[in-house]
Amino acid sequence: MSRGYNVNPVTLGDYLKQYRLANGYTTFELSLELDVYQTTIYKWENNESNPKGKNLNKIIELMGYDPRIHKPLNTKYYELN
Repeated sequence: MSRGYNVNPVTLGDYLKQYRLANGYTTFELSLELDVYQTTIYKWENNESNPKGKNLNKIIELMGYDPRIHKPLNTKYYELN
């Protein structure tokens, strides 16, 4: 695994970085793909800011899911039938 790869992402930035590393993108390449500055990718991944509006839609389209709701279901207290 790449340096900085988060196996348990929590924030949108964590999911974005996980996606980028898993798919072999550099921050520069991802910035070109999403049509934003490379520093913007850095800020998102380090949770200094969050993508909004059209940028959030571009991320969802690129990743194929909405990372804001793509969280594992905690079944610890559920009764499974």
